[in-house]
Amino acid sequence: MPSPAPPLADSLIARLQADCTAAEAAERAVRASVESQLKEAERLRAFAWRRLSALGDMARIAALEPDRERAVERQLVSLFRDIGWIENDLGELGEGARPLLDWLRPIAEALHAEAHPVAAEETDAEPPVADPIAAFRAFEAWYEAERGQPFLQVFERYMPPTPLVEF
Repeated sequence: MPSPAPPLADSLIARLQADCTAAEAAERAVRASVESQLKEAERLRAFAWRRLSALGDMARIAALEPDRERAVERQLVSLFRDIGWIENDLGELGEGARPLLDWLRPIAEALHAEAHPVAAEETDAEPPVADPIAAFRAFEAWYEAERGQPFLQVFERYMPPTPLVEF
């Protein structure tokens, strides 16, 4: 039977075990922080690509359609179709979507104005927003403040798992 450890050894071992416990806690904290930073970076990346997709599609539509009103309508229809809120036209949106349209319409108009510049003296219309990207980001901030979730999150759709069937 081994002899009991002297009190000095017990104290030394207890201090070393406390160091181990503290190091493990520090490691867990670092891992949690890095994991949190990665999740945020992933979210920002996904949202940047979704923003590119949404505004890129709208800009292409704006470039192809010379008629301003038709271009704006087609851009908005495309965006709301992409997020799955409508199938055919903006009339399918409920009254709750009116503020969204009020925010998004000037962005669509700005994209059309960039694609089809008109001399200032040729139009009586109010000039469109200067920077559609900045305006879209302002819309995103408003949407998140109003609805409690980021707008670009609406592009996420749950896809139930499909069973694998072999023939």
